[in-house]
This record gives sequence, C-alpha cells and structure tokens, in this order.
Amino acid sequence: MFLTEIMGVGDELLYGETVDTNTAELARSLQPYALKIFRTLRVADDLSALSSELRQAWNSAHLTILSGGLGPTPDDITREAIAQALGEDLELDEVMLEHIRSIFSKRGWAMPESNRKQAQKIASATWLQNPRGTAPGWWIHKDGRDLVALPGPPAEWRPMWAELLPKLNLPTQPYAQKTFKTFGIGESKIAEDLGNLFLREGLVQVGTYAKAHGVEVVVRGEPAGVANLARAIQPKLEANLWGQDSDTLPSVILHQLEATGATLATMESLSGGTLGGLITEVAGASRVYVGGMVAYSPQAKRQFGVSEEALSHGMVSEECARAMAEAARSRLGATYALSTTGVAGPDELEGQPVGTVLVALAGPSGTEVRKNRFPPYGREFIRVRAAYAALALLRGELM
Repeated sequence: MFLTEIMGVGDELLYGETVDTNTAELARSLQPYALKIFRTLRVADDLSALSSELRQAWNSAHLTILSGGLGPTPDDITREAIAQALGEDLELDEVMLEHIRSIFSKRGWAMPESNRKQAQKIASATWLQNPRGTAPGWWIHKDGRDLVALPGPPAEWRPMWAELLPKLNLPTQPYAQKTFKTFGIGESKIAEDLGNLFLREGLVQVGTYAKAHGVEVVVRGEPAGVANLARAIQPKLEANLWGQDSDTLPSVILHQLEATGATLATMESLSGGTLGGLITEVAGASRVYVGGMVAYSPQAKRQFGVSEEALSHGMVSEECARAMAEAARSRLGATYALSTTGVAGPDELEGQPVGTVLVALAGPSGTEVRKNRFPPYGREFIRVRAAYAALALLRGELM
C-alpha cells in the first residue's frame, strides 16, 4: 500500500491564528490516486519536533508533503528540519539567491539579508519555482520515496503543486466522485432516508458533510459503482436538492434568473450584507442582481419603505420580514426580492432566542416567509446561515 503523510508547519496552526486549509486541499488533490493517507498533522516551529516527525515520516511513508516554514524569518525552520532529518547539509545556491534578489529588485526594493536562507537547500533536493513569492519549494526523490516542501500561502503553493503532481508518477486508480448539495435537511435524516444506500466500506463510499450552504452527500470510489449508486440516491434527496458537484447556491440561482430575464433585490437586517456579498461573488451577477439595502435599525427600515404597522410587530417577526422583502422589490423594481431578519446574539431579542432567523421572498406569485432556528454557534455562523436560508427559499420557488 502506497502510504502518504501530510504536515502543516507553524505555531499559528496550533494556536488557531491560521486555520490549516492546506492539508485538506492537498488531501483532496490526491483522491484519484491509489494511496492511503495514514496521518495528517500540524507541527510547531520547533526544529527538534519537526525533524523528529520528518524522520518518522521518511521511514514510514512513500510520500510526505509539508506546507509552511519556508519563509525568511528565524522561526521558518522547515529547510533546517529536513536537512537534519535526512542527515544532509544546507548549501547556498548562488543562482537561486540571484533570482530572489531580482524579485525584490523588480519591486524597487533591496533584498533583506534574511532572505538569503531561502536560497539554501540540500544536495538531494530539486527546486520548485515559486511564481508568486520568494520562497521556492523543494522536491526530494531518493530511495524510492518522495518528500515535497511547499510554502504556506495557498496562492503560492497551488501552481507549484499543480506542476509537480504529474511528475511524482503516483499510482493511479479508477476514481469518480458525485456530490449532491441539499438544504433544509440534517445529516441524521439523510442517513435515515438513504438506509442501505449509505455505504461506508467497499469500492464505493457515501459520506455526509455539514456546510454553511447545507448538507453535502458525497459518493466516491470506483466510477461505475459511483454512477449506479448516485442514480439510486438522487431521488431520495430531490425535495431538498439544490445543486450538484461544483455548483454554488448563488450561481445556480443567478443562472436561473438570467435564463428567464428575472431580476433580484435584497434587504438585509440580521445578515448585514452577507447575502449581497454571496450574490456578488458570482461573475456577471450585475446582469441579474439589481442591488440591496442593509437596513439594520428600525430607522433605516422606515427609510427604505418598511411600514410602522409592520415594525409594530417587532423586527424579529414575520410581518417585518415580509414588509422588508416587499419594500425591496418595490423600491428597486426587481422581479424577486429577499430579506433577512432575526437574532444573531449573543443575547435574545424581543423574546426570541439566539439563532431565530426569518427570511422572506417577495415575487410575482406573492410573498413567502420562512422561520428558522439555527444553533447558537456565534454571530458569523448565524449570519451566513441566514443568507443561505434566503437563497434556498428563492431556489425552491424557481424550481
């Protein structure tokens, strides 16, 4: 079995100052290959600890991938740890040093002396050119094993990894993956509905993963098996299914609106612009999205057309959510309008608990309001879930 290990390097990963998304992304990129990732870990900027882990990985794994610790500062010790683990000396590469110096020169800066360390490598390492930064990576191939060291910033390591991956000659396997994206249904209910189709072993596996945009059901493994199982699973998810594979909820909705010549407006209270932000992440959103209003206070809601009668029921009310959507649709002349209001916390509001969210959709067939109770996992979680709840309401209408 071809064993693989992935390490994230840096104190910031251990203390939560930076979330280690690199490990997950690198692991996903290896899914089409016939290998087993038997360990992923995060290691501090500690020479002794990192070199010890690297020795263990080198003796156990066929492929070891590191991200981070290739910068110019004293706590960037990945190079030193690899050299120590493999028993080799670091040597200065004058050609690489001149290349790094030229990067600074093109920016009109003098290269700090600390960047000299980025031009050091061991003899068995091959440089991986960094198209976007000063930290080159390393690729070591010897004794039938590979060790890859990449810089931490994703914008830098992604093109380096994309170029290197085919050169590693990793064993391949027939592989396919199908992802179903749902909203308004929990993981346990999905597992119950799928019954015997919820496979965890064998050539094909099914997994559920909770995301801000809902629960994803992923079928992965041998291509023919994935295709057959996906065909059996899809009808059981249809009532809550909004997209598949690389679809995003905003892009699916905007494409549907554009296809019918419809437009969209928003008025947000609770979500504070998050809904509009998700919509405008989609290229070409301006062809459909007229605009939005963040009406956080009662005064702002009045100015944007929400009536005193609606506000008399409270800001966390169906009447307020309804009036907000209708006012946005009227003010901006859109085919559809969405609104969000509710309680993000940390305290309850108007007698409603944290996580209470109301979203409304105003459109040609009238106005619909939906009340949600999300877990009180913090303001940002609730704001994002509110935005997706509003989009899911519109998606249901369009379907």
